[in-house]
Amino acid sequence: MQGQINKIKIYIGVLALGIIWGSTWLAIKFGLEDAPPFFSASLRFVLAFLLLFILLKFKKYKFPTSLQYWKNTTFITIFMFIIPYALVYWGEIYVSSGLSAVLFSTQSLFVIILAHFIKKDEKANLQKIFGLLLGLFGLILIFSEHLDWNEKMGFVGMIGLLFAAASAAFALVLLSRQKHKVEPVPEVTAQLGITAMIFIIISLVFEKVPEDVFTIKLWASVIYLAFLGTAFGFVVYFWIAKHATAVLTSLTVFISPIFAVFLGWLILNETINTIGLIGVALVIIGIIVNQYKFKK
Repeated sequence: MQGQINKIKIYIGVLALGIIWGSTWLAIKFGLEDAPPFFSASLRFVLAFLLLFILLKFKKYKFPTSLQYWKNTTFITIFMFIIPYALVYWGEIYVSSGLSAVLFSTQSLFVIILAHFIKKDEKANLQKIFGLLLGLFGLILIFSEHLDWNEKMGFVGMIGLLFAAASAAFALVLLSRQKHKVEPVPEVTAQLGITAMIFIIISLVFEKVPEDVFTIKLWASVIYLAFLGTAFGFVVYFWIAKHATAVLTSLTVFISPIFAVFLGWLILNETINTIGLIGVALVIIGIIVNQYKFKK
């Protein structure tokens, strides 16, 4: 019974993150209209860190003090946060939010490949590969009307987003090997703190501070991304990663573009054509194929 309850919680968490992270691509785009990428990202991660740090103190969590823990945390942070979000924020300058979501969703495909070589209990098979390729094709159909880019820099931005997906997939596979070793809240707090410091340094070195840093659009984007997209989102994400397979956890990123399409229709009156609906169906079928255990 307890195992069944945990499984329900995992699927609820995956669904919640799909909805939240499906909306973050648009929020990032809004923030980039009033601030450069690394400055915008640094505001997001500083605010998210402060929020979780307060929660950390309130709940009386404690950081592990071993040198090995901090080496491991820093290593995962580089691949889970720093590389992916540097590339995502930079890439979205040149690539549409819809295409960005599609490209980042390839994390699931990278997870299958990496988990096959890194984890003994998650070997790839034809069913998993077929399911994810089917879902990825569905995502391409969903965003077929939004695949636009800005000349050569658009192509470079697309490559950057693929590298972001591969980096996040590598971190996820490593994280899934550490089930139950560290509580999610202190773990995410430590990683957000490291990420915030790195982005502040990068922004100070390579960017100019905007003349007006108090625009409504920028701070609405930062607050939404910090509270829901980062602080809440990654605590849930790390909890799922410690209680589920790497492939199942990666579906949080894989299905988020579906909700990005739905929210675009609901809020911005964007329509989904027949091809888009077929794409949604293919993604759902791909997920079912990937997760369903056929009887031998």
